[in-house]
Amino acid sequence: MGKARFGEMIKRARVDAGFSLREVAAETGIDFTRLSRIEHGSRPAPGLSEIRILADLLNLDMVDLFVAAGTSREVMEHLLWSERLHVAETHPRVRPYRPDGSPLLSKNTFHVRVLEREGARCRVALGKELLTVLSFSTVETLSIEIPPEAILIAPEGSPTTTCSAENAFPMRIKKARRLGQVTNLVLAGKGFELNTLHTTEKIDSMHLVEGTMVLAMVQATTIRTSPITKE
Repeated sequence: MGKARFGEMIKRARVDAGFSLREVAAETGIDFTRLSRIEHGSRPAPGLSEIRILADLLNLDMVDLFVAAGTSREVMEHLLWSERLHVAETHPRVRPYRPDGSPLLSKNTFHVRVLEREGARCRVALGKELLTVLSFSTVETLSIEIPPEAILIAPEGSPTTTCSAENAFPMRIKKARRLGQVTNLVLAGKGFELNTLHTTEKIDSMHLVEGTMVLAMVQATTIRTSPITKE
């Protein structure tokens, strides 16, 4: 379904713009035969960089293209949000942008109770795990946000698991959503789930698939916290 829908969008936009198939192939660098098969739904959508070029050339929305290819809209929106933040950091004239709520980030947002406190260093309960976070508030309940791109993973028992991250706990890969060069993993832990983002190359090199047990690692400094006060 994704292949056919993506191809239909490309063909319709190409025809509306008055481009021939060979002209689009020449402009994008995508092989003519491959592009033809993509339009007919017999080849999958190309990778992220090529989809970006097609979107620019044919005046299409990248999110719509990825959704047509079978990618979750929430994954795509979070990726573009993360990329926009990165661009803003490297180009001073570009203002940082954060939408009201990134779909993936909202799924990694939890209300937690502070169990121990030592200065700004707090130990909170997340499901059946204990998590170290930083908070300068003295309230007992916090809202925490764990950015999907800040979560490191490694196969359980591998040498990489000796990472110095303050937070490390075993989790099972519940879902693996591939998006060209990027993969969204949904990890199931003890009483909670986390959405993560990684390069597909890294996921493939570690042979990680649904059902694999991994160690999820998060630095305390990457977890955003805010106090929850009762009205």
